[in-house]
Amino acid sequence: MLALSQVAHYLLARGLIEPESVLDGHLAITEVSSRNQNCAVHAVGWEGLFLKQAFPGANSSRDAGEALRKAGPSLTHEAAVYALLGSLPPPGSDPAIETLLPRCHGYDPEHGLLVLELIDGARDLTSHHTRTGRFSTALARRLGAALGDLHERALVCARRQPEEFPGHLPWALWLDRPGTALWREASNAGLQLVQILQGTIEMRRVLDQLREDWRVDAFVHHDIKWDNCLVVSAAGPTRSTRMALVDWEFADLGDACWDAGSVLGNYLSHWLASVPVTGSEPPDRYLELARYPLTSMQPAVNAFWLAYVRARRWGPVAADEGLLRCVRYAGARLLQYTYERTARLARLDGNAVCLLQLALNVMTRPREAAHLLLGIAETGAAR
Repeated sequence: MLALSQVAHYLLARGLIEPESVLDGHLAITEVSSRNQNCAVHAVGWEGLFLKQAFPGANSSRDAGEALRKAGPSLTHEAAVYALLGSLPPPGSDPAIETLLPRCHGYDPEHGLLVLELIDGARDLTSHHTRTGRFSTALARRLGAALGDLHERALVCARRQPEEFPGHLPWALWLDRPGTALWREASNAGLQLVQILQGTIEMRRVLDQLREDWRVDAFVHHDIKWDNCLVVSAAGPTRSTRMALVDWEFADLGDACWDAGSVLGNYLSHWLASVPVTGSEPPDRYLELARYPLTSMQPAVNAFWLAYVRARRWGPVAADEGLLRCVRYAGARLLQYTYERTARLARLDGNAVCLLQLALNVMTRPREAAHLLLGIAETGAAR
């Protein structure tokens, strides 16, 4: 494993930085580890670099039969994803998925090291929305167009590599049928949540249906969330804003509607998280007290959806059918957010219970959720 003190020599040997950067003291290397051992490299006059390396002993298995893959996937796999995306045929429209990708400088299998462009000065989309106080229609439109482009262009190339991209269902769809990993690692609140799911007939029915309806019709990111959408506001008169979609570790063949539904789920979870569920106010006042009302998000939601539909070249019937599938998956993604939130809890709190109820409502009543919550209207062609 490459130690932090070895990074400069490693980058010099591969021509990724100049000796002058080291000699002049213009090189800064900072550890920013999370699931992997990561470091950010700043060198004056050179593009910043982001190095990802798995911790020793980390389980890199990509067993699709394991419902909860806590140790994370392989960096070898993520490198294969970047290679795949770099080999796509030329895009037919702009913005293409390439506009959202950080540059990949290569993968070193000997050290298990992936070298990417550093998106310097970036903040995730949640922080961006909080800082600006609004939900950008331009960024939403860009994400919708790029995701639609990914789902249209990458499928054929990914199917040529069945060993690397076998396809798998999201672990959230198996929460009512957990594997042994969950029982070992879940918090008390997480176990409570699973018990509620297993004891709710309607929830088990809808999860069974989502598993049965899963399609393999696209190459998908599989982990679309605002934490993985980075935004950099550029200086200058144009004030152009760059967006980057990162953390492609789970990308695989799968259902395109899972990615699009995950974006819709992000808006709903952000809205509900802004509702003060304190017990001091009656429940019928919760919605009006939201810091971020749904009405403030709906223009961005519509911008995303219309751009996605256009990129997929869907007609009215396909768009209506796709909308209901995406909204159901948005509910499943809310269920995943609920479980992930329990890691910090000793027991389920009011916010988790409300999020769980919202997830069930969205999955079982997607048409009403699309219209009343997300503000997206069907064309009526699919009825």
